[in-house]
Amino acid sequence: MLSPTSVRILLLGTLAAILSSCGGKSLIGKSKSTYREDLSKVRPRYTYVEPVTEKYTPAQPSQPSRKPAVKEEPPLHVNKRLEAILDTIAEQNRAIRYVNGYRIQIYVGNVRQEADAAKSFTYQTFPELNAYMSYSQPTYRVKVGDFMYRADAEQYLELVRPQYSTAIILSDRVEIKRSLDVKVSAETKKY
Repeated sequence: MLSPTSVRILLLGTLAAILSSCGGKSLIGKSKSTYREDLSKVRPRYTYVEPVTEKYTPAQPSQPSRKPAVKEEPPLHVNKRLEAILDTIAEQNRAIRYVNGYRIQIYVGNVRQEADAAKSFTYQTFPELNAYMSYSQPTYRVKVGDFMYRADAEQYLELVRPQYSTAIILSDRVEIKRSLDVKVSAETKKY
């Protein structure tokens, strides 16, 4: 059982809950009156001025001019400067003789006759390729071709491999004119 004091507290709490649920709208946050204050005294005022536009009317000469009409040509100083710069660039490009490219090394060894044989094989089989023999004691190296692109060197490498199985592609400085002379495609070349 509940004590009389706890019964009273329970009844008062229930009564308060019933009264609060039946009450009107809350006054917090919503009010029926609206805020009204005239702020026009403190707001800045701007006036719009319509811009003046004039219509274009071609000038009518009142008297015929005494000077003959001469067509004005565009200034040539821009063209002259441009031509000078282009000539400078062309001259610099003509001075470039070598580019980083690729060569196929077909022989590395100590026997001079074998190096000469590899060089003559290149001249006979691929006349469009140049052969380069170098000697660094005691080793001879024979490299062939002047290729600007690795893909071109790989095509010729497949044709050289049956004779020289140890042939590899190496990076090297190649002469631009000679690399442009290699026009025969490795796919069409049969030996």
